[in-house]
Parts: sequence; C-alpha cells; structure tokens
Amino acid sequence: MNTNLKKLLSLVLAAVMLFSAACVTAYADGSLTEQEDENEIVATVSICSCIYFFPISGHTWIYVENLSDRVQRVGLYDLPVGQGVSIGSFSFSVADGWGVYYNIEAFRENRDNNSSNHWTKTKELTQSELDSLSNNIANYVNYWDFYFNCAFFAFSIWNSVSGDFLIPLVIPAISQLEVILAGGKKGVLEMYEPTEDQVFRQRGSGGSAYLEPVSVRTINS
Repeated sequence: MNTNLKKLLSLVLAAVMLFSAACVTAYADGSLTEQEDENEIVATVSICSCIYFFPISGHTWIYVENLSDRVQRVGLYDLPVGQGVSIGSFSFSVADGWGVYYNIEAFRENRDNNSSNHWTKTKELTQSELDSLSNNIANYVNYWDFYFNCAFFAFSIWNSVSGDFLIPLVIPAISQLEVILAGGKKGVLEMYEPTEDQVFRQRGSGGSAYLEPVSVRTINS
C-alpha cells in the first residue's frame, strides 16, 4: 500500500472516530437533559389541618404552589407562575353547595390575617407527580358527607403522591394529629392571596367536570 493511500485511510478513520465521538456525546447530553427534566421540581404540595373548636370542628385541605416557569394545571385550575392554590371539600361553611372548592382556604386566611393556625407537611413534586395529583383531583367523586369529608378528600390526594398513608376519620382533631405525627409543622406555610375571581367551585368530576365562580355569599362567609 503506497504512502498516499495510507494517509488517506488514516484521515478517513480519524474523521469516522471524531464523528462517532460527537454522536455519543450528543446522545449522552440529550439523555442527561431528559433525566434532569424528569427529576425537575415544578411544584410543592402541602397537607394542611387546623382545629376551630377542639376536637369536633376543624378543616383539612391541600395547597399546591407552582415553582416552575410555566402555568401548571392543578385539578381544573390553571395555576399561574409563582402562585399557589388551596383545594378542599366543604359542606355547611359555604353557601354554594357541598363539594370541592379552590382557594376558599387561601382567601379566608389572608382576609382574616390568620396564616399561623394550621399544621402543614410539604412535599416537592416533579412534573409527572403533579400531573398525577391533578388528574386525581379532577376525577375525585365530588361529594361530601360525614365520612367522605374534607379529611377524606385531602388525605386521598396527599396519599396518592406522598407515600404516606394518612387515614381519614370523622373527628378533626385526629386528622390534625395525623399530620403532626407525619412530620407536620405549625405556622410555616403562608398561602398566596387569591383575588375573589380566583375562587371556584368544582362541578362534577372526570371529563365533564368544570369550574364555576362562587357567589358573593360564599366569598363573604
């Protein structure tokens, strides 16, 4: 084999090796980016519980905060960047009927300057976890009674993404105790202050579910 042909083959081989190395690097970078995206924290969810009159009157709900740079769907609610939404199941304390509501707790706590009265445990969420939580809220059977109450709703949604197994019971004091025993802290969560037009009631569940604005009576209650 003459010298010129050897040089040509060497150049071709070097080019092939460089191209292969570039492909491997690009693939590795792409895989790493995809893995980082899968593990990216986009939101937090908190389980919250408070007592009004010990031990028989209280409320338990969840609160989701958007940490990402884009609007996130939480149940049926489009949560803007940098904001949070409280979601809970209500009965007698609202005027628009029993069921799931968005931002009642956050609106009332900010209105009444009462942000330190509840116990809270918080978990970070990836996009897939947030999507799962959102789907569970949207498909929740929108119903309330003395067992399928606020704690049943909040614990069901929390358990679905947290790995905890909080058991909903009728007595509010026990629900709060469960949050405390799970590692909850008091007065550590300050909820975003929603405007009146960010307070909604969820009607129905699943594909036919939708949000409707609450009445002035519910806002003022």
